[in-house]
Order: sequence, then C-alpha cells, then structure tokens
Amino acid sequence: MVAAYENSTWKPVKWENDMHCAVKIPDKNQWQRGQIIRMVTDTLVEVLLYDVGVELAVNINCLRELREDLKTMGRLSLECSLADIRPAGGSDKWTATACDCLSLYLSGAVATVILQVCHGENNTAWPLPVKIFCRDEKGERVDVSKYLIKKGLALRERRSNKLDNSHSLSQKSLEIPLEQGASVIPKCVQINSDPDKKAAAVISEPKVSEFKEKILDPRTTGCYKPPAIPKQEVFEAVVSCVGDDGTIFVVPKVSEFELLKMMNEIQSNLKCLGLLEPYFWKKGEACAVRGSDTLWHRGKVTEVVGGTVRVQYLDHGFTEKLPQCHLYPILLYPDTPQFCIPCQLCNTTPVGNVWQPDAVELLQELLSKREVEVHVMKPRDYNKTYEEERWEIRFEELLSSETETPILPPYLSSSLPPPEQLYAVRVKHVVSPSEVYICLDSVENSKAFNQHSNTDDRGVGSGTESESLEETLRRFNEAAETSPPLTDFRAEMPCLAEYDDGLWYRAKIVSIKEFNPLAVLVQFVDYGSTEKLTINRLRQIPLRLMQYPARAVKVLLAGFKPPLRDLGKARIPYCPKWSMEALWAMIDCLQGKQLYASSMAQVPEHIVTLYEDEQYPVHMSLVEMGLADEDE
Repeated sequence: MVAAYENSTWKPVKWENDMHCAVKIPDKNQWQRGQIIRMVTDTLVEVLLYDVGVELAVNINCLRELREDLKTMGRLSLECSLADIRPAGGSDKWTATACDCLSLYLSGAVATVILQVCHGENNTAWPLPVKIFCRDEKGERVDVSKYLIKKGLALRERRSNKLDNSHSLSQKSLEIPLEQGASVIPKCVQINSDPDKKAAAVISEPKVSEFKEKILDPRTTGCYKPPAIPKQEVFEAVVSCVGDDGTIFVVPKVSEFELLKMMNEIQSNLKCLGLLEPYFWKKGEACAVRGSDTLWHRGKVTEVVGGTVRVQYLDHGFTEKLPQCHLYPILLYPDTPQFCIPCQLCNTTPVGNVWQPDAVELLQELLSKREVEVHVMKPRDYNKTYEEERWEIRFEELLSSETETPILPPYLSSSLPPPEQLYAVRVKHVVSPSEVYICLDSVENSKAFNQHSNTDDRGVGSGTESESLEETLRRFNEAAETSPPLTDFRAEMPCLAEYDDGLWYRAKIVSIKEFNPLAVLVQFVDYGSTEKLTINRLRQIPLRLMQYPARAVKVLLAGFKPPLRDLGKARIPYCPKWSMEALWAMIDCLQGKQLYASSMAQVPEHIVTLYEDEQYPVHMSLVEMGLADEDE
C-alpha cells in the first residue's frame, strides 16, 4: 500500500457510500484499504478500515481510488460476536459501558478464538459466533463471556429447552387460576422438601397428580416468610452481596447446607411451568424467578418498568432486571424463611446521609463472598406486626406533600436587543466554535436599556434583578439540605442542581442517562453547560426562583464556517465538522473577555456576530490561523 500510494497526488472524485478506497492515516503516515460508510460533509467522510476493523472520519484529501489488484485480496480482519450471551438490562443493544469494558480488556491482547459451529445449523452466520479466551493479570485463562456476566454487563443467552415430552410438565398439570379482580396472590405451588419424595416432579401420570396436590389455596399475605435471625449475638456468615443503599446481605454459615439442599430440590422438581397467561405484576409481589444463571429462585418484584421487571433474589439478596417471561406467580417453599439476612453497619452514617457509588464499590470489594463474624447490636423482630407497621409508615410517606414535585412552567427566555444594535455580552459556555451560550452584561447595558423604557425587560436582567436572583440562591444554599428532593424527572422539568463547587444553581432536566443507579443529564440554565448527576444532587426549585428568566441564551455565530482544507486534525466527537484545535482557539478568544454582539436574526434561532473592542470580529482570529474560512 505504501509503495502504491506514497507518491500519489489527490484528484477530485465523487465519493459515495460503500465505495472502496485507499485511506491515508495522517498521524501514522500509513495507507490502509477502506470502505466509505457515509458522507459527513462535502469534505469529511466516515470510513471503515476493514483490514483492522477501525472506523474513523477523515478529510477527502486523504482518500485515493483503490486499485483493482488490491480489491482481489479478501479482508484481513474477521468480524466476530461472543456466542451464548446477550446484553444485560432487558435491551437488545449493548451499553457503552459494556463496549468500553470489552475494548479495555481485549484491545492489543493475545487471545484464543474458538469458532462456535453446531452440526445441523447454518454455518454461514455473520458476525462469526465465537468464544474468546485470554490471560488476565495473574496469568489465568479467562472466558471473556463469563467475565462480562460476572461484571453484570451481560446475561446468558436463553436457549429453548429441547426436552422430551415425557420429561416436561404439561401446561394443564400446573394451571394457575388467576382470580379476576382479586387482590390476593394467585394459587401457589409448594415443592415438597422431604428428600424421600423428590420423585414428585417426575412426569409419570400418577405422580403428576401427586405434584398437583401441592397447589395451595390463595393466600392473603402473598409473601415469603422473613429471615430467621440466629439467637446468638455473634454468628458466622457469608456475605452474598452489598446493595446500592449500603445494605449488606449475609447467609448464616449454619444455614448454608439447608439453602443448597433447597436449591437442588427446586431445580430437580421444577422442570417446566407451561405458558403463563398475561399477568400484571405489582411491586412487592412474591414469585418464582428463573435467573440469568438459568436456575429457579425465590424472588420478589421490586420495580416494574415496561416489559421488564426488577426482582430481588430473596435467598441471596442481589437484584436483577429481567423480562417478565422469567417470572411465575407461585411461591416456592412458602413455609421456609428467607435465608438471606439484610444488615446495616451499626453507628455508621454515609457522608451526606446517602451511600455514594464509590463507597458501595469499596464495601463490595471488601466483603463480597467473604466469611465474616456478625455481631448483632440492635436485633430487629421480623414479625407480621413489624411488617404492617413499616408498611403504614411508607404509605403515609407516599401521601406526604414533600414527595410530590409540583408541575412548574418552563423558565422564561431572555430576549436579546433588536438587530443591528450593539450590546455587551459575556460568553458562558462554548459548545463548538460556531455555537455558544451568552448572557447580557447587565452592568455595561444598564444605561443603554434605561434609555429604552419601552423595551420588554423580561429577558434583560437589570442590576437589581441580578442581585435579587443571586441573593435568593445564596439564601437557598444556606439551607439546601432541608429542601425536598426532586421526584419528577420529565424533560424540561425546572429544578436546582448541585455543581462541582458544592453550590446549588438553577437547572432543567434534559434526559435520563442511566437507570442503575438513576442518573440524569441536566442543563444549568444561567450558564448553558450540562452535566450528568445522580438524583441526590437534585432538589425541587422554589417558586420564587422561577420569576427570573434563564440568563444563558443559545446563539449561532455568523461570519465564518469550517475550513475546506483541514487535514490531520482531531475532530470534535459530537460536531465533526470542526477540529478540536479550532475549539480550543475559540475558547482562548472568548474566555474572560468583555465582548459585544450584534443580532443578525432571532427567528428561528438567534444568530449574532461577536466583536472584540466593538469593531473587530472575534472569528477573524480563527480565519487568520487557518482554522476557519470567512462566510459571506
């Protein structure tokens, strides 16, 4: 490739999607075969280097037509996919976290790839289904698929059970009648715990009826028995998991054999439950759940989200989000207490009264799967009376006015002076060289606006208004911890958000970015910047702070455009038409300076020209450096 194209010259070509080409890698001075994915702009294209499997955006000056003799050789890289796993969380798309983890673990590593080909199946699957093994830092051989499952980023692929009809329960043998309009749990199946009666699930006709006899009458409680706390003040246990709220789940050592025995009996007796009619799950409902490990467990619904359900494995403590088809409304061993005991560290309060992710990760690293000695400092009587009392308290809290976020109108928008009028501004946030957030400099503009008393001053912050907003925010920050938390996360919802400096500022919800733990993307309306925050850093906004217009105004800058020739420069990921060098140069031109603006248009978007010293356009500095072209 180097010999063929090293001394080649660029010629104009009408590039189109899927065309083969030779690509010059500017940073490495290399040539690679490629295929065009899409045209980003007239001068920028996104290409796939199919011999190495890399996608990148390059200028068309880095492209050459691929010679015919170089097209005859097949691709030097293989496109593979890990077999027998699927994305966690109920989605069919891999999360960015899973992709980053896989990239970090495999990039540059020497690995063993085993092609997964089944006899009698189509062997032309693409990408190729494979298993990948590589060495970890200890030199041990690791299955990458199992590694992703262990990290909670993947689940085992569901496979249809190809069992003989003589070894599966008929649907009729386990019909669960659903009471219409009833508030009780459906009829329950009890698995016989007597080892001498394990054969109750073997499917010979007489034993089907014997198994059917274990279907109980509907229960009014519809839940499993709470865990039995050992009578000793000190007992040995194994930590099964640590919850996101700092709860430590332990299984007493004396109960390990009973738990293992129950799990084995459940798997032996519970082969197939038949198809379930449409069922509406409720939070707190007990169930049987088939987990990502393909085993049946006793569980409880903790959250219902669309077609997926978040369940807690009662005998192990941890939670998982699964499709509803993994759950069945029956009780397994309803008379056996839960084996997993939730514990909290005595006299230990997390910073800010909320367990932060890094603190939870530390607990998980220190305690998970470890044998510990538990000292019971404040034993709690888990009985029916306590459960009812705790429910009453939670029910009253749900009716509290503090838990309800009032529906507020959107912020008022700041208005800019009419076109062709020069006014002082400050740049608060830079998105790209041609898109920024500005606010009016109230001190510089106060005299000018006082002369135009008929101007709508809703969006022009006068000095008194600015001081009033800052004073109100200052008073709020003094008592921020007493303010009710935000409970409504709909888009554009006004709120107060905690910035990195520990202070609270006006903001609005942009979107929900993550669900476990819940993280929200917010925009600070007086500055224009955005940040991803956990919900403990969001508060309800007092109504008095809604009277002030949002200070930051999004504007597009006129007079310049991306250069036609911009070779070998790193691009802005979210705005590839501009280079990172142009972005940093623009920030240097704007940061901390007194600037002036003149509106060119205000509908549908604000378009302005920025000036330095009232006459020199700011963008001319980028034009002189070759990072932008003038736009007439």
